[in-house]
Amino acid sequence: MAKKRGQNEGTIAKRPDGTWWARITVGKDTQGRQKRKAFYGKTRKEVQLKMTTALTELNHGSFVEPSKITVNEWLDFWLANYKAQAVKPTTLTIYMSRTDNHIRPAIGNLRLQDLRTETIQSMINELTKRFAPETVKGVSITLHAALEQAKKNNLTSANCASGIVLPKATKTRVLALTLEEQRRFAEAAKSAYMGNMFLLGLGTGLRIGELIALTWNDIDLENGILRVNRTINIVKTQDSGGQKWIKTFGTPKTVSSVRSIPLLPYILDMLKSAKGNQEKIKWNKAYENNNLVFATKCGKPLDPRNMQRAFQSVCARAGLTGFHIHSLRHTFATRGLEQGIELRVLQDLLGHSTIKITADLYTHVLPDLKKDSIMKLKDTITDNFI
Repeated sequence: MAKKRGQNEGTIAKRPDGTWWARITVGKDTQGRQKRKAFYGKTRKEVQLKMTTALTELNHGSFVEPSKITVNEWLDFWLANYKAQAVKPTTLTIYMSRTDNHIRPAIGNLRLQDLRTETIQSMINELTKRFAPETVKGVSITLHAALEQAKKNNLTSANCASGIVLPKATKTRVLALTLEEQRRFAEAAKSAYMGNMFLLGLGTGLRIGELIALTWNDIDLENGILRVNRTINIVKTQDSGGQKWIKTFGTPKTVSSVRSIPLLPYILDMLKSAKGNQEKIKWNKAYENNNLVFATKCGKPLDPRNMQRAFQSVCARAGLTGFHIHSLRHTFATRGLEQGIELRVLQDLLGHSTIKITADLYTHVLPDLKKDSIMKLKDTITDNFI
């Protein structure tokens, strides 16, 4: 069978079953004999890429024999070469957090080839004792993806994360304010720090990151329309000074999150007043004009973590406990359903990618609505029974 060989390029050949293989020399053993490394793939291009990557690492002195690669080393390579350019910075930050906080401390020093399903299961069982099921599931998904790529790269013969058993998932429902609680919250927010932002969230259902990222260009004050087209992210970066957290603006959560929302009259009046007040502040030389609807006193982007604390402060003034800033979004959706807004319209207003997501989130509201709806039929159907 014909083989293609070039100087320092290794060997590539087609196998009888139609797949391809490549082989390079990676050094010599203790007896002076050449040590070879093989790569396999469905196409010539696939094995060429694997071989070229290995040769580049070999020439730069960074090549590590597969039998010696640790989980930590592979995670570093996987994040940098397979995820950094393929996912959003926020998603990459989530991957990094899961690997740094949960995977590396437990199995990072183990060699890939020494990993066993029972080892990973023990790690999962320990995490289950300390963290919510959704957190453990996220760690499992990340590890599975990393090991699946290692398997494709022929660094391990199997994905040991495939056979693990996860803890039973439990859905944590974010509470919505009742009408009375909503009234108390709105009253307390009117005179509170960033109270206008919380009231806008209550009147539009925007996520906190979408609220913080709003610019005046996103709001049509004349026609009363708000457009959502970006969000703020807190991401972890790596530079010469080490890891640090930075604020960046990016596209919303999904394509469906880019949307337009009509504004209620009270909300529109509130925004017009806020814009006028902000114009007065901009005369201050220390003000950094980023055209943000909500910003610090210096005009810089707000921190979502600080806004959570500000939200809790408003709740305390209103005598409310047990609520999260996301409760504003859930309250908006709950009021909408109570007032007869169709589920598909609500899906569009909230920016959910599917109507199933909307329905699943508000199944606790729907039973009462079904009862109210069917009662509307009593005069048109049950009268015929009498």
